[in-house]
Amino acid sequence: MTRLKEIRESLGVTQEMVARRTSRVSLRTYVNAESGKAIKYSTAMDILNAINSLLAERNRQALTLDDLGLNLE
Repeated sequence: MTRLKEIRESLGVTQEMVARRTSRVSLRTYVNAESGKAIKYSTAMDILNAINSLLAERNRQALTLDDLGLNLE
């Protein structure tokens, strides 16, 4: 498991809500990323941008890709 789930839950949003915030990430791909399966760098950046937009809406500090703990291909 990645830190991504912990971060998402702290934001009070669902996996689907994060996936919809991205331009190209399907719900299945997001679930795979959150469960630790390897994903492409571009997918990871899409997820990071979605998470950071949610954080910004809540006046919280932006994260880096390393903060998410994703498994990259």
